[in-house]
Amino acid sequence: VGAVTKQTLFPPLMPAGRPFRVSNASRSSRKGIVASNLRELISKTLDAFLISGIVTLVLEEDGTVVDTEEFFQSLDDNTHFMVLEKGQKWTQ
Repeated sequence: VGAVTKQTLFPPLMPAGRPFRVSNASRSSRKGIVASNLRELISKTLDAFLISGIVTLVLEEDGTVVDTEEFFQSLDDNTHFMVLEKGQKWTQ
């Protein structure tokens, strides 16, 4: 009896999504969002919180702005973010 191995002939076109948590500025609402890149996370966050316009995504724990794909990709799964609309600021 021989061993059977599975090969993927065609790799997935998009990387698998990763889970994240996003809260609004008052922390009164939290959503779980799966995204594979920063643009997708922002887009899904806008939809989930029914926001239109310009937003800033920050780390919920310390308010660090997440504005580059490189930084986003360095973050762990289940990182907690906060979405800030124009005029809102991160508070502890």
